Amino acid sequence: MVRLKINLPVTLEKQEIWRYDEAPVLYDDFLQAHYPFKRPLVREIETGPYEARYWIIDGNGKERAVVFADDIDTQEEAENRLEYEGGPFSYSAYDVTTHTGRAILTLHKDADGDVYKAAIYGRSIVLDLNRFCFRTDNESISIYETAALNVTGSYFSEHETGGKPHYEDWVVRELMERIQNKREFTVKTHRGLFNARIGAKVRILIARELLQGIINAFTFRYRKHEAFQSSFHITEGESNEN
Repeated sequence: MVRLKINLPVTLEKQEIWRYDEAPVLYDDFLQAHYPFKRPLVREIETGPYEARYWIIDGNGKERAVVFADDIDTQEEAENRLEYEGGPFSYSAYDVTTHTGRAILTLHKDADGDVYKAAIYGRSIVLDLNRFCFRTDNESISIYETAALNVTGSYFSEHETGGKPHYEDWVVRELMERIQNKREFTVKTHRGLFNARIGAKVRILIARELLQGIINAFTFRYRKHEAFQSSFHITEGESNEN
């Protein structure tokens, strides 16, 4: 069995990625929240610079941080989304280019009022945490019982490779590689084979047996008063190179 756990970046459609919700908050007769901007109260977003960190609410109602956002509202678009009484309100500072996960804002009012909505929309990337993908080979399990390989990875995507998502293709290929009954052996020599590389295919004649495989690891060792030694860890497999 190969079990892969990944935190997968997922790109979402343009949606609300920030909304002002700092206390104190009041509710009108229709239980609609609004935020008083009235003297002597001075809010942080008025004095600036105010960090508006991006976040979304997923389908399960859970708040999730945004790691990157683009196609973000222009200042004009964001000001058109403002809903208020009194004021009027506008942004005297609106920076959505310096940082990828937050905006830097200053909200300006011409007179006292109440803000019902201040929001920014954009296209976001969030992490789909702890996504699992696993594959098993029932024939091998019936012979050798279950041997699980658990891997945690960060460098996978949903882009298709061989007709499957990249992470699923990797799991399938890794399982096929693991269930093959291959020998592993180490070859040592006093020759300085400095052109060797990991992943190279080799053919070696040992005791009249031609062995073919792939170099998985090697070391070059110098010792005082002893000959130089090269050690190669090789996994048996097909090879078309010398």
